[in-house]
Amino acid sequence: MSEPRLYPGIGRDERTAFPPYSAFDIPEDLRELRGRYDVEATARRMRNFRYTHEWMAMILGGWIATIPEIPVKTGLGKIVWETAQAADAFGKRLPELRAGRNVATASRPANQGFADLIQEVAAPESPDQTIEKIAGLCDVLMPHLIAVYEANARATDTICDAPTIELLEDATRKLRRHVAWGNEVLDRLCDTDGKQERRAARARALEAQLRACGGVTGELP
Repeated sequence: MSEPRLYPGIGRDERTAFPPYSAFDIPEDLRELRGRYDVEATARRMRNFRYTHEWMAMILGGWIATIPEIPVKTGLGKIVWETAQAADAFGKRLPELRAGRNVATASRPANQGFADLIQEVAAPESPDQTIEKIAGLCDVLMPHLIAVYEANARATDTICDAPTIELLEDATRKLRRHVAWGNEVLDRLCDTDGKQERRAARARALEAQLRACGGVTGELP
């Protein structure tokens, strides 16, 4: 009978005998190799997501100079940075999906209707339109992105597309924080019935446009 396997130490007396490592000692991976999106579909969605985050960062950065309320102005700084970071992360995912490294094609709207929606979100420029500015993003566009990102993470392949899920979960967590901040700002700014109606009217108009174009991926029913 062979001697038990010994694992080296400094000296003979310090060697230890123990059973070889067994794969059955770790929990079984219950994830399945299947998902709704193939590589091409995931790459297309990454381009859509990156396009949206790039534009949100540019829109918010431009608004900092035109928003007179100092707490809102200062609060936007971190949101701009985190939004730009998400856009960069989506872009870095594309080469991993065999989608190339061409910066010119790294972001793309799902259709012209969504590109028009982004321009409408960016449209308010006057210093007295802070309500319209924040409502467009935090009442409409960002909640839409949260819903799409969560649905995408549930539907994609949990093994082969795990990096995409990580990116979407990180972006979703930050978007939720941004929406909560925006809601607090709007609740304080909309201190009259007239201002509350301005917020609601802005949300209704953009929601209709969002539905008409199919949203960030062009796939809303």
